[in-house]
Amino acid sequence: MSLRYALLDLLAGDPMSGYDLTGRFTVSLANVWPAQHSQIYPELARLVQDGLIVQTGEGPRGRKVYSITPAGVDAITAWLRETEPDYTIRAESLLRIFCLWALPTDEALAHLAHDRGEFTRHRDELATMIEKVDWGDNLSRRGARLSIEFGHRYYCELVEYVDWAAAQIEAGALRAGGPVPAPTLKRTL
Repeated sequence: MSLRYALLDLLAGDPMSGYDLTGRFTVSLANVWPAQHSQIYPELARLVQDGLIVQTGEGPRGRKVYSITPAGVDAITAWLRETEPDYTIRAESLLRIFCLWALPTDEALAHLAHDRGEFTRHRDELATMIEKVDWGDNLSRRGARLSIEFGHRYYCELVEYVDWAAAQIEAGALRAGGPVPAPTLKRTL
């Protein structure tokens, strides 16, 4: 259901086609709510049917451009005020770390090195985006900037975490009788 509000938010900034929305997801929302073409187009049809967006233009090859309606803005406002978000986190890459005990140490470390590379790549892409995008006066784009900052910080923390986990594995934490991973909880009180 949150895809609908992500689309409404993006359309509150600028009129866009489904193709444009998919691209915008890639550069702004993908770190908090990924979406594919196959999800976006049916949701756009439902938003039109519900009166939350309207088609405002048509381009080559049947390209449809959409804009948010006042009812769409009201829907975002109601969603923010009346809906409790899901605070759970699902990350397959982190779930796989639970299972690293099943691999020899060198493979487990190689797995973490691969994860580190991916997390670093995402972190660096977001850092570049933060520097290069014109955040301007568009309120939706400014909201996206807040989300992108989360993504950047998230990947920074993941890189730090993978380094910690690799050090623990190198110290023998996944071997029978090895040391239990050392705690490093940060206190924020």
